Amino acid sequence: MASIPVSKIHLLTPPEPGKKAAARTYIIYFLTGNPGLIEYYRTFLTHLYGLLSHDTASNRDVEFQVYGHSLSGFEMSAKDIKTYKYRKDPPYGLQDQIRHAEDDVVELCEEAKEAGARDVRVILVGHSVGAYLGLEIVRRLRAHGVAGDDFETRIVGVLGLFPTVVDIARSESGMKAAPFLKNSNFALVVSLIASFLTMLLPLALLTKIVAWVTGFPDDAAHTTASFLRSPYGVQQALHMARDEMFQIDTDIWDEDVWGAAAEAPKSQHPHPRPILRFLFGRKDHWVADETRDALIRTRGRYSAGDVEEVDGMGENWKPIMEVDEREGWPHGFCIRHGVPVAEKVAGYVKSMVRQDSSSK
Repeated sequence: MASIPVSKIHLLTPPEPGKKAAARTYIIYFLTGNPGLIEYYRTFLTHLYGLLSHDTASNRDVEFQVYGHSLSGFEMSAKDIKTYKYRKDPPYGLQDQIRHAEDDVVELCEEAKEAGARDVRVILVGHSVGAYLGLEIVRRLRAHGVAGDDFETRIVGVLGLFPTVVDIARSESGMKAAPFLKNSNFALVVSLIASFLTMLLPLALLTKIVAWVTGFPDDAAHTTASFLRSPYGVQQALHMARDEMFQIDTDIWDEDVWGAAAEAPKSQHPHPRPILRFLFGRKDHWVADETRDALIRTRGRYSAGDVEEVDGMGENWKPIMEVDEREGWPHGFCIRHGVPVAEKVAGYVKSMVRQDSSSK
């Protein structure tokens, strides 16, 4: 049986002695959905890295790193939880997750520069609630930049996959979960029950039970079984879900995040506004159709395949928001559809890099 799932995946080409550093390093920083275990996304991230690095193997203008970390509180071992830094034990709320991820992004950029990277830029890729975290990280970092606190961390763009960024409680699953999550003790009670039911079962047996009940492939079943036996996992997932129900409601971002027309007042931040792109599912139990359509209508513009503007003529500054009408990828794409979604995301990333290359 596989080992205990890791809490961090970092894919990069180690520096070679005498080899010139790339002119620009793009860190693809991945933000998970809930439950926030990075191991669910291993196939997706590995394939994405392979696709991006294949085209840059002999090109020293650009290099890519792909990085992902489990959300705080989802660590498989208590010793991996950074309580010394966060000064509190899990479970962590939504605002905690945003702050922790923001700190992680900044530290990762600093480490890349210390390792010799010349120009480090970040593309945030967020799945589900990870897209909300990504937009919030952009908002906070740009606020810090305007205040003069931090303008070194450069966020090129945010890519939201099956994003839950507004009105999550109006979704099909949100309406089912909300009545239970209103009870502040629900997360603790369920976690205690889960711990009692799983504590005596060997991990291998629990994995087989999970696979039988869910139909998950072996790797996802193993990750789920490990999650059920982790120190805080179940409580953390439900605690955070409760925050999502009450905090992910209205659109809270301004034009410095969403973008603005050329004639609008120039941003006070030294870096260009981020490039945004969203991929929605045609039917997503965590995103109501009316919520998705309203967001596209008010904030974005449609795209279809390689045609980047179908609606919104003259508004090319707006984020491209695509609805998957053909493939039928599910909200939890990472379980079985990591490879094709990685191929889609690689195209998005390359498009963002081309657009960014035209800026300073």
